[in-house]
Amino acid sequence: MLRIASNLTILLLASALLAACGGQEPAMRKSREAWRGKSEAACMKAGVVRESAYVRRAKALNGPGPCGTRKPFVVSAALDGQVALNPPATLTCNMVPAIDNWLAFNVQPSAETFLGDPVTGVEVAASYGCRTRNSKRGAKISEHSFANAIDIRAFLLASGRRISVEHGWKGSPQDALFLRSVHQGGCKLFKTIIGPDGDRHHRDHFHFDLAWHGKDGTYVHCE
Repeated sequence: MLRIASNLTILLLASALLAACGGQEPAMRKSREAWRGKSEAACMKAGVVRESAYVRRAKALNGPGPCGTRKPFVVSAALDGQVALNPPATLTCNMVPAIDNWLAFNVQPSAETFLGDPVTGVEVAASYGCRTRNSKRGAKISEHSFANAIDIRAFLLASGRRISVEHGWKGSPQDALFLRSVHQGGCKLFKTIIGPDGDRHHRDHFHFDLAWHGKDGTYVHCE
């Protein structure tokens, strides 16, 4: 009787270990899609990202599973140092110019129009991190897992004022107009854009990424 109980205990422990070792997250067992490497290589070849005091190359990110990217950059400030990223964001090559363009052609003009004050910094809620979408068990793998996404929590103005997504989205008319303008501007430059009206997971930040949507990768998911 004692031997049967002991064997049963061993079987239960073995089952638990197997579940913990990857049975619960099938997304993490998939290989990295080919388009990611091709897109990164094309960006690097084009030379659109140049190292500086604010943009530096980092070591390759490899795994676990499909997570990572071969040639990431750590960005502490955008627009040649004009807009600080705090904390610095770890991003793939294509994300760097996308953020620069969004800040230059949408965020700064919107800040001047609605707030009368330029943006000098953004608070980064997340950049690279190997996980599923919204860290939900059983979900698809997040673009954050490939340094292909950034989450932004707030904007800092030259005057020292802080505009948070959480409180400004339904805050004063000026703050709300500014945040809605930069959210919509992101829909012209990124492939996935999610704000407070998207779902409860994004009530306090904007999510931007360059995921491949559709057969040719041109579809834009904006909410």
